[in-house]
Amino acid sequence: AVHVGWLLSTAFISKDVIKHMQEQYRSEVRDFILMGHSQGGAIVYLLRAYLDDLQKKGRIPVDIRIKTYCSAAPKPGNLYFAYDYEYTTRNGWGFNVVNTKDWVPETPITVQTFRDFNALNPFSGMKNTIKEQKFPKNLVLKHMYKKLNNTPEKALKMYEKYMGKGVASFIGKDLPDFQPPEYFESIHFTRAGTAIILKPDAAYFKNFPDDPENIFTHHSHKAYLFLLDHSDY
Repeated sequence: AVHVGWLLSTAFISKDVIKHMQEQYRSEVRDFILMGHSQGGAIVYLLRAYLDDLQKKGRIPVDIRIKTYCSAAPKPGNLYFAYDYEYTTRNGWGFNVVNTKDWVPETPITVQTFRDFNALNPFSGMKNTIKEQKFPKNLVLKHMYKKLNNTPEKALKMYEKYMGKGVASFIGKDLPDFQPPEYFESIHFTRAGTAIILKPDAAYFKNFPDDPENIFTHHSHKAYLFLLDHSDY
């Protein structure tokens, strides 16, 4: 499952990207680099995954090689998307560059529910296990289970209401043909790719001190380029 907003953005640019790649391919270019910063990084995640799918289906040449660099990117999708992306880009074909002081890679807000686990997990049979317990232990465990399960489930419904359907109504005003998808019941977002961690030091903070008036201080291109120039990479 992936973020529907960035999926929509990916759909907007994918045809142009494929067109240009095919033009370059006819000029005997086989190696391509996808790069994106911030929201662009999130889109690049999905674009890379989409191109891989097209290669598997034979819709673009299989000898095209793609390397991906996302920087300051928010989390693109759920854990299983991350697994798939990291498997596809293993051995150095998909990087995720992060400034540890940047708040954007920490978004979107994540809530994990019991349903976000693999099918084989200790929570799937929890209700039956609780029923098998003797009184009053079964009542205590049932109460605890409800507390643990209901709270994240309520949070999930609230985020879907406001950040899903609510945002979709605003998008529909500018894109009348846009039809919101049936939302996947999860907001278990996670980062993806091989991480390149940029850790600020004293020299960095002299140039980029925390500034409550500018929440993008540590998210800017300048901040990332400074860290790259002064890192061990």
